[in-house]
Amino acid sequence: MLKSLDRYLGRGSYYWLKDRIHPEREYTQLTYARLIDEALTPQTRWLDAGGGHKILETSTSELELAMVQRVRLAVCCDLAVDAIAKHRTIRAGVGATLDHLPFRDGSIDLITLNNVAEHLENPREVLTEFARVLAPGGRVIIHTPNVSSYAAHIVQAGRRVLPKSFIMKMIRFMDFREEEDVFPTYYRANTYDDLTAVARQAGLSSEKVLLVPARPLFYFIAPLSAVELAASRLLIRMGASRFAASVILGVYRKPMLRAQ
Repeated sequence: MLKSLDRYLGRGSYYWLKDRIHPEREYTQLTYARLIDEALTPQTRWLDAGGGHKILETSTSELELAMVQRVRLAVCCDLAVDAIAKHRTIRAGVGATLDHLPFRDGSIDLITLNNVAEHLENPREVLTEFARVLAPGGRVIIHTPNVSSYAAHIVQAGRRVLPKSFIMKMIRFMDFREEEDVFPTYYRANTYDDLTAVARQAGLSSEKVLLVPARPLFYFIAPLSAVELAASRLLIRMGASRFAASVILGVYRKPMLRAQ
């Protein structure tokens, strides 16, 4: 009975509703993957920073494996050495903090950061370190929550008033994550303006910054999901993406060297 309710009136109803109410909405991990794919060449030296044991939050590894196979070098970096040791697509990994990377100046062409920026206590120092190891013209591609969005405000309010045990049950139910996969968040570069400013202070220019809607916050309750899909679509059309879109996708670039 509960499984049937969840299938038709709960989590299972989301894609059916999305296709009818907001069909152009895309899973943000696929949008992020496309931005990465556009930056790859056979000569790319790619660092996936803080990603643990996978690049993309997708159920299978085919998409990221195809990207890894296209580049000259793919390496992951994380403090959780046990996670990078079992990475599903990248074989080279280093254990290090992101503000002290064990790479030479200008030795990396692309750095990706998937749902990591919100966990950075000192994002300016991290992006400055990224700028150091990037070659001229190299890019940083970031996928992170937008704390200016209505969804983030609701989540933050919930965290203040609800018991931690209930919050962990909701995370497990909604995102299929266990407590060991939930890390402290700081949100110190998680608005459009803040992330752009931190990147600029680190010496990186904004090449492309997108505000995109993610899955509705209440996607697991069909009536609320339908209302949320319709409302967010309307807000985006009205130009209120900073409030309606819960994910920031940013592409930042290190300037090319000027000709002498």
